[in-house]
Amino acid sequence: MNTSKFLIISGTVMLAVALGLAACGPSAPIIPLEPTAPLETELPAEPASPESAVPVLEIVGETDSVSLTMAELKDMPATEGFAGIKSSTGQITPPNTFKGVALKDLAALVGGMDENTGFNVVAEDGYSITYSYDQINHGTFVAYDPATGDELKNPVQLTPILAYEMNGQPLDPKQDGILRLAIVSDTMNQVTDGHWSVKWVVRFEAKKLGAEWILRAQGAIQEDIDRASIESCSAPQCHGASWTDDKAQEWVGVPLWLLVGAVDDEIAHEGPAFNYDLSQTGYRVDVIAGDGYTVTFDSIRLARNNNIIVAYKVNDNPLTEKYFPLRLVGSGLQKNEMVGGIAELKLDLAPLPTTEEPVAEEPGEPQMTAEGSMVVIGLVKQAMGFMEADLRDLEVLQISAEHPKTGTAAYEGVSLNELLDLAGIQDGGKTLVITASDGYAVETSLEEVRACTDCLLAFTNTAEKFKTVMPGLPSNLWVKDVVSLEVR
Repeated sequence: MNTSKFLIISGTVMLAVALGLAACGPSAPIIPLEPTAPLETELPAEPASPESAVPVLEIVGETDSVSLTMAELKDMPATEGFAGIKSSTGQITPPNTFKGVALKDLAALVGGMDENTGFNVVAEDGYSITYSYDQINHGTFVAYDPATGDELKNPVQLTPILAYEMNGQPLDPKQDGILRLAIVSDTMNQVTDGHWSVKWVVRFEAKKLGAEWILRAQGAIQEDIDRASIESCSAPQCHGASWTDDKAQEWVGVPLWLLVGAVDDEIAHEGPAFNYDLSQTGYRVDVIAGDGYTVTFDSIRLARNNNIIVAYKVNDNPLTEKYFPLRLVGSGLQKNEMVGGIAELKLDLAPLPTTEEPVAEEPGEPQMTAEGSMVVIGLVKQAMGFMEADLRDLEVLQISAEHPKTGTAAYEGVSLNELLDLAGIQDGGKTLVITASDGYAVETSLEEVRACTDCLLAFTNTAEKFKTVMPGLPSNLWVKDVVSLEVR
C-alpha cells in the first residue's frame, strides 16, 4: 500500500469532516465557511448605587412635584462658594466652601416662582423656614463681617444653595444630614443668620406668601424682628408655641415674653434672652397694632408665660388680612386682649405704680426662691438650688444613650427623678418645663419623665453647665445649658 497516498487521502477526509462539508461526490460545490461570530454572554447588571437609586429630596410645586436622587442633584448645574453663620447668641462660624444646587435652579424644576411665591424648606425632624422670591433669586439676606459680627454696610452678592459638599467632601450625615442649606458668596467676606442654614433637608414646598413685614421692638434697645426670625423661633424644636381656639383653629407662633426678652436690656443676644429679675419689678409692655389699638401688660404677668402667644399663622396658613401679619392669642388672654395686625412692641422699663392690688401668681409660675447653677422650682414642696458640687454629692450615674440625631454616646449625671423627689412634687403638678440659660424653654409631660428611669441632668465639659439626657424622648427635650426644672 502506498503510505503517502493514504496519508494524503486521510488528511483530506479529516479536513472535510473538520470543515463540516457533505460528501456529495466530486461535482459537489465547495461552500466557503462563514466566519463564526463570538458568542455574546449577557453579564449581570451592576447593582445601582444608593446614590443613584434612592430619592433624597422631594420638591412640591403648585401643580408639579419631583423627587431627586443624589446622582440627579449632582447632574444639575453646580454652584460653589463660601458660607458661614452667625448664631442667635452672636457666635460666628467662619466661612467654609460649600457646593450644591442653587435654589432658583431647583424651583425651575416645578415651574419656577413669582414674586408672591416662596420656598418652604423642611428638615427631617419637621423644622421648616420659608425663603422668599427675592432671597432665592436676588440673595437679599442680611450679611455680617466674619471677624466682628457687625452687619455689612455694602451689599454682598449672595446665593442660597442646597449643599451636598463642604470643603470638597460629602456632608457629615450626623452633623448636617446629607443635604443642607448654605448662603454662599464668591469670597470669604460674609456670614449670615444661622436660622437660614437648615440642616437635614428632605423637602421643598412652593407656597404663596404675603408681603414681607417686620415687628419693631423698642425697650432698652431697638430691634426689627422680621418674618424669618419669628418663623424660625416658632419651630417646635426652638421656642414654638401653639393654641387651639374654640373653633378648632390652631394658631402657631412664639410666646410674647421671648420677644420682650430681645429688647428688655442692653444684651442683644449673648446670655439669657429674657431678664427675669428685671421683669419682677413690674414694667409696662405695650402691644400695638398698625391702626394704633394698644393692649398693655404688666411684665410680671408675661414672665415665662407660654400661654400668651404672638402668632404668625393659623391652620398652617398666613393670617388673613384682618389679623396680618401677627395676632396675640392664647389661653392666658381675654378676647379684647387678642389684638391683631401687630406692628410694634414697646417696653417702658420704669416700674409700674404699686397702687393696685398685686397680681395673683398663677399655679406653676416660677418661684425663684432658690439659688444655684440649676434650680428646681414651681409646684414643688421646696424650691431647691444646686451647684455642680452639690449634684456630684448625689448618686452619679453613667449611662449610654442614643440621641435621636447624633447617635449613641456615654453620659454622666444625676437622675432627673431623684432631683424631683428631693424637691417633692405638689398635688396638681402635671408638666415639667426645662429652661436653658438663653431663655429657651420646652414643656413635657411629668408622667413621661417620671417613667423615664434613665433621664439625666448630665454634666458637661464646662463647670456649672448641665444638659438633659432624655432616652427615648424627642430631640427638643435634650436641652443644653439647663438652668431650671419647673413643675407646673
